Amino acid sequence: MSAASRYAYLDTRVSLFAGRLLTDQDIERLIQDGAGEPTPPPGLDNEIGLDSEADLAGIDHAMMPQLLNELSVLLRSVSGNERDLLRYWANRFEIANLKTLIRGKMVGRKAQVLRSELADLGPFSRVPVDALLLSSDVAELLRQLEQTVYADIARDVRRSFDQQQDLFTIDASIDRHYFNGLARRARAVGQDARTLVGSVLDRVNLVWLLRYRFTYNLPPAQAYYLLIPASHRIDRERLLQLNQLEGMAPVLEALPPPFDDLLRGARSTSEVTRRLERHTWGVAERILLGRRFNPTRALAYMVLRERDLRRVRAIVRGRRLGMDPATIRVATGLDCYDGRPVQEAA
Repeated sequence: MSAASRYAYLDTRVSLFAGRLLTDQDIERLIQDGAGEPTPPPGLDNEIGLDSEADLAGIDHAMMPQLLNELSVLLRSVSGNERDLLRYWANRFEIANLKTLIRGKMVGRKAQVLRSELADLGPFSRVPVDALLLSSDVAELLRQLEQTVYADIARDVRRSFDQQQDLFTIDASIDRHYFNGLARRARAVGQDARTLVGSVLDRVNLVWLLRYRFTYNLPPAQAYYLLIPASHRIDRERLLQLNQLEGMAPVLEALPPPFDDLLRGARSTSEVTRRLERHTWGVAERILLGRRFNPTRALAYMVLRERDLRRVRAIVRGRRLGMDPATIRVATGLDCYDGRPVQEAA
C-alpha cells in the first residue's frame, strides 16, 4: 500500500486541524488586545474557558481534554509504530500525574487534595488512579505501579527511593525513562520523527546539564548520569565534554552548529530553554508544511497545538497578574534576542 493510500485520512485530518494553529502575529495581537481577557481567534474561542471567572487551574484542566480529543481523532487513522509514538507522546501527561502523586505521598497529602491536582486524562489514563490515591505510602504506590505499563519506571524509582528519599532524584529518574522511551519510538518511525523528537532531546539534555551543574551545583559525574541516555545532534560524547566545563558561557561557546549560533549571547538557563523551544517549533512547522502523507505531521501538529494553548494561558496569566506586554511576550516565546528573532536551524 502506498503512503498516499495508507495515510490519506490522517493527512486530510492533520491539514484541517492545522488551520487552527496560531501564528506569531496572532499571539502578538492577543498580547496587544487591550485590557481584560484576550479574545482568541477562531479555533480557540470557547475551547479553554477564557472568561474572567475561570481560574488558571480550570483553564489547565480544560486544555488537556482539548488536546487529547484531537489526539484521539488522529490515532484512529494510524497503527503500528506511528500509533505507538503518538500514544506514547501523551504519556507525559500521565507522567506528570504520577510525579504529583509521588510528591503528595512523600509529604502526606490527603487523597482528595491530590485528586484535585491531577489532570483528567480520560481514556488515556493507563493506571488505577483510585488505588494509587488510596495507597498508604510511596513504597506501596510504587508496588502498584509495577503492575502497570510503567513497571520499568516504578522499579527504577523504587531503587532510587530505597537509597535516598530524594524527590529531585526520583523526578529525574522518571523523566529519563520517559524521554528515552520517546527516542526509541521515534527511531522506529523514521527520519522526520527522529529529527522532531531529537530536537526535544537536545533541548532537555542541554537545559538539564546547565541546571544540574550551575544551578544545583552537582558534580560532573552525577550530572552526566542524570541526563537522557538517548541523544541527537548533541551526542553523548559531546555532552560528556560539555559536562566537564565550568560555567554556562564556556558550555554555550563549545556547542556544535546550529546551537552555537542559536544560543549565542544567552544569559540564563530560561533564555536557553525559550530559544531551544522555538527551534523545536520551527522543526515541527517544517514537518507539518513539508511532504504530504507523512505520519510525523500528526506529532508535529500536536506539538504546535500544545504550544498555542500554553501561549494563550500565558497571556491570560500575564493579564491577571498585571504584567506589561514585553513580559508577556517573553513568556510566550515571542521575545527577540540581540535585536533579532531567533533563527531556526534546518
